[in-house]
Amino acid sequence: MKISNASALALASLLAATTALVAPAALAAEPPPLPKDLPAFGADKPLPVPSIAKSTLPNGLTVWLVKRPAFPKVSAVLVVRGGGVADPAGMEGLSDLLAATLEEGTAKKTSRQLAEELQTLGGDLDVSARSDAFYLRANALGSGTARLLDLIAAVALAPAFPAAEVELAKENALHELEAQEATPDYLASKAFATAVYGNHPYHVVSASRETIGKTTPELLRREHARRFRPDQALLVVAGDDDEAVTKAAIARAFGAWKGEGAPVPAAPPSPGPRGREILLVDRPGSVQSTIVSGRPGPKVSDADWYDVLVANTIYADAFGSRLVKNIREEKGYTYSPSGSFTTRSAGSLLEMQADVRNEVTAATLLEVFYELDRMAATKPTAGELADAKRYQGGLYLLRNQVAGTVAATLARNWVNGLPPEALAEFVPKVNAVTAERVQAAGRRHFLSSTQTVVVVGDAKEVRPQLELFGTVK
Repeated sequence: MKISNASALALASLLAATTALVAPAALAAEPPPLPKDLPAFGADKPLPVPSIAKSTLPNGLTVWLVKRPAFPKVSAVLVVRGGGVADPAGMEGLSDLLAATLEEGTAKKTSRQLAEELQTLGGDLDVSARSDAFYLRANALGSGTARLLDLIAAVALAPAFPAAEVELAKENALHELEAQEATPDYLASKAFATAVYGNHPYHVVSASRETIGKTTPELLRREHARRFRPDQALLVVAGDDDEAVTKAAIARAFGAWKGEGAPVPAAPPSPGPRGREILLVDRPGSVQSTIVSGRPGPKVSDADWYDVLVANTIYADAFGSRLVKNIREEKGYTYSPSGSFTTRSAGSLLEMQADVRNEVTAATLLEVFYELDRMAATKPTAGELADAKRYQGGLYLLRNQVAGTVAATLARNWVNGLPPEALAEFVPKVNAVTAERVQAAGRRHFLSSTQTVVVVGDAKEVRPQLELFGTVK
């Protein structure tokens, strides 16, 4: 991509002016040193792999029983492959409606009866659709394990999709879509996903009006029968229960489950990054620009996934990250920039978002590109590396103290092709990342020349600024 001499001169002037304006603030923003007598941080310990009894029912359902002693509660996750990636052509987003109506009544119980029975167990049930799978997460007191498993099985195996409930779900989905379309965040997310993924199933961020309008109870029943198969599912049960008793309850609840037709195909490989693209979504009258920048990344099973995780934490995915310090603390361009690293079975997505004032749109994008290229050009300092590893390891250990989160982590790892032993590998693999590996990840995955950039804002205000960086579509 070529930039004209005039644009290059304007860009250089912008950089010089920006640097001159913020230099005093940058110097003033140096944090005070910590007291010298503070004790050192303790080493993060690997999360122990709990005792997991693995088995498979004759119908193909994989079962993992996780022993969690000393707490009288049970958590269960049923995960079924075939989420958004399995939506029929022309009905993208149907998975969201399927998940929303799955627990609205079964062959033998109304939605109210299901809710009341869950209350008597001191429990709850949540159904969600993700790109690669459906997740049914439930919790209850340990004394109600068998009844909880019966309820999960009833919802997963024999949903009724009552006409009234389906119509209500469609109405709610339309209202939610209308509310989303009024926000720059949604407009940016939709345009960004389409630009990055093209026709790949991962480009869908919500059901369209057309999908919502065409959805019927009959269609949902057909899709449920096609996708919900025991040989494409995992049941994780975590609690302090008798293993033999729980296995017997699972066999009674899920033993009659059978699949129909061919299995749902896996997600196709995620597309790779392209050269830099700058896309503008016009939002007339907007006083802010919403900037999203990112690109596809590695799969969780790839050798450099942990390197990218740590690198992204240093770049943008933490409050003390380089980008946050740069455009929030030092320059005051934005209040809440954020970075994310989303992992799916076919690949990950690196993404940064910030809402900035119209007049600093170009200045912000200049700093985003600078911080991206700095990840490739320089190694992190010892302090940056230690902080990023401690941040990721600490969050992981904190989240996985709860049985329900352990069950969910195991289920998510299974969808992404990881064995249960991966539960204990996270902290050691994060701690093994070096400064050299972070810089190598920066060169492979963070160059600004490989970024897709979407800006939602008032075109007449921000287009001239974006054109400093090349062609704007």
